[in-house]
Amino acid sequence: EGQVIPGKVPCSGAVMRMSLDGGTPELYAWGLRNPFGLTFDKQGKLFLTENGMDTRGSRPGYGNSDVLWEIQKGKWYGWPDFTEGRLLSDKDYKTPHDDPKLLLKAIPSQPPSPVALLGVNSSSNGLAFSPGASFGYNDQVFIAQFGDMSPEVGKIYGPIGFKVIRVDPKTGDIQDFAVNKGKRTAPATELKSKGLERPIDVGFDNNGNMYVVDFGIMPVSKKGAIPIKGTGGIWKISKLK
Repeated sequence: EGQVIPGKVPCSGAVMRMSLDGGTPELYAWGLRNPFGLTFDKQGKLFLTENGMDTRGSRPGYGNSDVLWEIQKGKWYGWPDFTEGRLLSDKDYKTPHDDPKLLLKAIPSQPPSPVALLGVNSSSNGLAFSPGASFGYNDQVFIAQFGDMSPEVGKIYGPIGFKVIRVDPKTGDIQDFAVNKGKRTAPATELKSKGLERPIDVGFDNNGNMYVVDFGIMPVSKKGAIPIKGTGGIWKISKLK
C-alpha cells in the first residue's frame, strides 16, 4: 500500500515516436501488455495488435483475447488492470483458482474499446492493410496469427491461430483468409499436409501481391518451445486474374 514506482521513458508496453534523425523517444500511447504489429491505414490512422494474458504465472488471466487497437496519441490502453478495455475483475476472466488481483490504486483513464477481438492465445502478430483494387478487400486489414503456445500458456481445447485472418475495422468482423485445409485449423505438420505452420507477419508489394512470413515448425511441450531450424519460409498470395 502506498508504493510508488516512478515511470520513465522509454518504457515497455507502449508505443514510442521519434524522429528519423534520432533523438529522444516520445511516449505516444501506453498501457499495452504485449504489443506486436503496427501499421497505418490509407487515412493515416495507426493500428496495433496486442497479445492477451496467459493462464500462467503469479497473476494468471483467463479468456483474454488478442486485440486489434486503433492507437491514439496520449491514450492509456488498460494494462495491467484492464484487458479488451474491461477490468480483469470482470466475471468473464475468472480463473478456476482466483481472479487476477488489481494493482493500480487509481486508473489513469477509461481505456478505449477494441476494434476487434482476435482469439484467445492466437498470438495475432504482424498486420497490413489491403493496397486496394490490386488485391481486393479495400480498407480491410490482414493479420498473421502465429498460433497458440499451449501447454505453456495454459489449457486449451484445440489449436488456435496458425492462419491469416481478414478484419473489417469498421465493424470488427473477422474472416479466415489463408488457412490450411482440414477438419480443424492447425499447422500443416499436425494435419500431415503441406501449408502454413506459424504465420508471423504479412505485407504487400507495389503490385498488390501479399507476402506471408512463416516462422516454420515449432512444437511446444511442457519443457518449452522447440523451433526446427530451416523450416521457415515466405508465401506469396496473389489476386486471381
